[in-house]
Amino acid sequence: MKITTLFWRWWYHHHSSPSRYTRVEALAIAKEHGLEWEVLKALDHGCTPDEALQEWDIYPYDSGTKSK
Repeated sequence: MKITTLFWRWWYHHHSSPSRYTRVEALAIAKEHGLEWEVLKALDHGCTPDEALQEWDIYPYDSGTKSK
């Protein structure tokens, strides 16, 4: 596979849809569930924060507070 093809796949993956959460927010959510290390590894392997949380079934996150 050509390097340019790999680059465009990477670019599209990281720019196609914005994440609901930032990396820091995702790690804070994961820490509440005892999955900080697992989510950090997913982020380090190229997942977006949303994808990392989805991988461990903690997305979408609800803190228990409901807006009125």
